[in-house]
Amino acid sequence: MIQTLLLEGGSEDFNRDFDLISFHLERVTDWQSEVKRLIEGLKRGIPVSRVIGYSLVCGIPISINEDVLDPGPETVTLAEEVIKYIKSKHVLSALDLCCGSGAVAIAMAKTCKIHVTAIDISEPALKIARTNALTNNVKIEFLQGDLFQPVEGRKFDIIVSNPPYVKTAEIASLPRFIRDFAPKIAINGGVDGLYFHRKILLQAGEFLNNLGPLFLECEDGQAEDIVKICHLNSWDVAEKYLNRYGKVRGFKLFKK
Repeated sequence: MIQTLLLEGGSEDFNRDFDLISFHLERVTDWQSEVKRLIEGLKRGIPVSRVIGYSLVCGIPISINEDVLDPGPETVTLAEEVIKYIKSKHVLSALDLCCGSGAVAIAMAKTCKIHVTAIDISEPALKIARTNALTNNVKIEFLQGDLFQPVEGRKFDIIVSNPPYVKTAEIASLPRFIRDFAPKIAINGGVDGLYFHRKILLQAGEFLNNLGPLFLECEDGQAEDIVKICHLNSWDVAEKYLNRYGKVRGFKLFKK
């Protein structure tokens, strides 16, 4: 029944949703009631993670609500690539910009035991991020502010960001699982969707130690424009990360 509803409901990622359901049902005491609740939610078109109240990032449960995005497969890939880099280098500090639920920051802190600073402009988002950090027993420095403003004068070994990147005019036509559940502040990237990418690529070099990397998520179809912005701001594209459809959805960048 659940499998059929996932398929009929146009699940963004069937395997990911099914794995989340399995993870959840193994950890509840009354699984029959949970199955019933899931079926009722799916019938109403509510995404699995929204019914359950959390998602999984690198195997770590991350609570979500109406104030934060559900970390998608591309954000999970970004977190995995960041963790891979940290484990291969001498990294002591990381900055997660536009941290939302804290998913990437928590994955870094829990997996790599480094000092992580996480910034978001939304206090409601930071509230759930702090709860997620506490639940997962990690210490993270959470700061409220506009991009790099709260950390002026500081430097980090790496920076990672999943900024808003949807064109303002396209928000209304987004798939329902995003349009009806994602806070607009977390997805609205301005007229061309690249407002925050421009600001980050203009400023990030000032906040990196020893030419460390910047990991940056983007929307499908933005890669060419982001590469142009990188060249204008003296960034080298070290790697491009593809989603399961072969589309570029993330970058690893180094300042020249």
